[in-house]
Amino acid sequence: MVSVAIGLFGAPFFLSALWPWQTIGALLFLAHSILDGCDGELARLRFQESRWGGVLDFWGDNVVHIVTFACMAAGWSLSAAASWPLLLGAAAIFGNLGSAAFVYWQLMRVKDDSGPLFTSVSATPDRRLARLLDAASRRDFIYLVLILALLGKSNWFLLLASLGAPIFFFLLVFLAMRERLPNVPTTSGA
Repeated sequence: MVSVAIGLFGAPFFLSALWPWQTIGALLFLAHSILDGCDGELARLRFQESRWGGVLDFWGDNVVHIVTFACMAAGWSLSAAASWPLLLGAAAIFGNLGSAAFVYWQLMRVKDDSGPLFTSVSATPDRRLARLLDAASRRDFIYLVLILALLGKSNWFLLLASLGAPIFFFLLVFLAMRERLPNVPTTSGA
């Protein structure tokens, strides 16, 4: 909960078009990510993982991302004196929310064994597309947010997220549909 609070506290700093404020927001966003990662590692090391903790972690991260996207969109809209950046924010938010809801519904909701609650965006993580989507879902994008904030260009990240989040969602749906198709064995010869 502390890491979520830090992430939510950092989001309003993206309402400013000035790089020092955006950088503070990005550093708090990074602190959220680091604390969140440490919390999960500690739970695993102490054998204190729980379904509730995993669900809280998953949705907490997504709430922070969504609020951050909303603040980036509102800040860009205010600085540009235009409403079109809000459309980019909506695309990033709905792509993120759609992906989170889809992964939760497909994989996490039905999880009942004792293994980790969430390890892949796919039921078949060994497929090439699943590996690609797993890599894209990691926290590495937070460093890009920090770099762009230092340049006062967080809006560039919003532009990327407004394209990437919906594409990610549609690729998740495509992968899930492919996973449901029966495997047709290939034969050579007669």
